[in-house]
Amino acid sequence: MRRLMIALAMSASCLGSLSISPLATAAPAAPSATAAPQSLRSVQQLETLSYQAATTFYLHSVLNRDPEQMKKTQANLTAGDALVKSLANPAISAKWSAFKQSISSARFTSEGVPDNDSLNVIDGAHTALTLLLRSNRTEQRLSANVATDKMADMLYDQHVLMHTMTAAYLRKSADYFGGAIVQSQAPQVEIDQLANKFTAQLNMLTKHYARNAEVALLLREVNTKWLFIRNSFINFNENNVPFIVGRYNDQITQKLLEAYAKLSQ
Repeated sequence: MRRLMIALAMSASCLGSLSISPLATAAPAAPSATAAPQSLRSVQQLETLSYQAATTFYLHSVLNRDPEQMKKTQANLTAGDALVKSLANPAISAKWSAFKQSISSARFTSEGVPDNDSLNVIDGAHTALTLLLRSNRTEQRLSANVATDKMADMLYDQHVLMHTMTAAYLRKSADYFGGAIVQSQAPQVEIDQLANKFTAQLNMLTKHYARNAEVALLLREVNTKWLFIRNSFINFNENNVPFIVGRYNDQITQKLLEAYAKLSQ
C-alpha cells in the first residue's frame, strides 16, 4: 500500500478530532467531579470543525471541485470563526487564521486539483492547529480539575480517530488524482493501521458500554456502518471511494458524538 505522510503527532490515548457537515451540537466533556468549562467544549468543537473543513476541501478537490463541498468548507470555517472569537486566545486565533489562509490560497493544477505544495501547506497548518488545540484541552482539564474517565475519553478519541482516518484518506485521494507525491517531515502512518486501531477500540467500547442501553444502541449503529466502510480504508488502492468514505465518516462521527453526549446526562 502507498504510504501516506500525514502529520499525526499523537500518543496512544490522545488523538486529534473531523465530519463532513458542520457540527450540529457542541461535544460535551466527559462526566467529572468538576464541570468542564464552556471554553473546553468550544475547543473540542473547534477541533472537529477544523477537520470538517479540511475533509470537505479534499472532497471538493477529489470530486472535480464540487461547489457543494466548498460551501460546506466555508460553513465550517465560518462556524469556527465564531468559536475562535469566543475563546479570545491569541495563539489559537493565529493558528486558525493560518489554517483558513492555507485553504483560501490553495493553487490548482490544469486538471483542477490542488498542487502538491498547496496540499502540504494545508496539512502543515491543520496539524499545527490541532496540536495546539489538544494541548489547550489538556491544560484546561488540569486547571479546572476536570476528572478523567478513561473509557469516555476513548469514546471521544474514537470520534477523533474516524475524522483523522477520513482526512488522511481524502488527502491521499486528492494527491493521487493530482498525480503528485506527498512530501512531509511528519511520521509515516498507514491508513490501514488507523483502521485496525479503530476496530480494536470500537470492540472495547462496545463491550464496556454493553449495559448502557442508549450508548450501546449508538455503538451498534457505528459498528454496522463501520463494517460496511472498513475495507475501503484497509484496501485503499483497490477500492478508492472518497465520496462514500466522506458520507460514512459524517454518519459515524455523529453517532460517536451522540454516544459521548449521553455520558454527561
